[in-house]
Amino acid sequence: MPRQQINLEPYREEIITLFQRGISSDSISRILQSRFNIQVKERTIQSRLRLWGIRKRSRTTTADEVLHARIKVLFMQDKLTDKAMLKLLRQDGYEISERTLRRLRFQLGLHARTPTFEHDRGMRPLSMPLPMTMSVPMMAAPNGQGL
Repeated sequence: MPRQQINLEPYREEIITLFQRGISSDSISRILQSRFNIQVKERTIQSRLRLWGIRKRSRTTTADEVLHARIKVLFMQDKLTDKAMLKLLRQDGYEISERTLRRLRFQLGLHARTPTFEHDRGMRPLSMPLPMTMSVPMMAAPNGQGL
C-alpha cells in the first residue's frame, strides 16, 4: 500500500521562509513537529522545495542579459579589473561572487588582457614576434661555413 502523502500546502510559506533564512531541512522538520505536530521527514521537505521551485542559491545571474551587457561594458569600455567590476556590480544590486563573475566573463569571451604597463610603454606581449626591420649579416664560422 503506498504511503499517504502529507499536505504541506498550508505550511508552504512557513517552510519557504525558514529555508531562505538558511535553516536546514532537518531543522525545518523538527520545527513543524514542535509548532504544528506534523511529522515530516527531511527528504520530504527537500522534495517539496524542489517541486515549488525553491533553491538555496539564485541562478538568475547566469541568465541575466542586462548583467551580461553591464559586464561587457565594464570590461571592454571601462577596462576594469574583476575586483573593480565586482564592486560596481554589487553597488548595482547584483549578488555575485568573484568566481561567478570570472566564469561569466569567460563565457562571454572576455579574456584577461596583458598588463597595462606594456600598453603604456608601447611594449609588445611576449607572444608577438618582433618586426624584421634590420638585416643581420651572416657571420662565418671558424671553419669557413655559415652559422
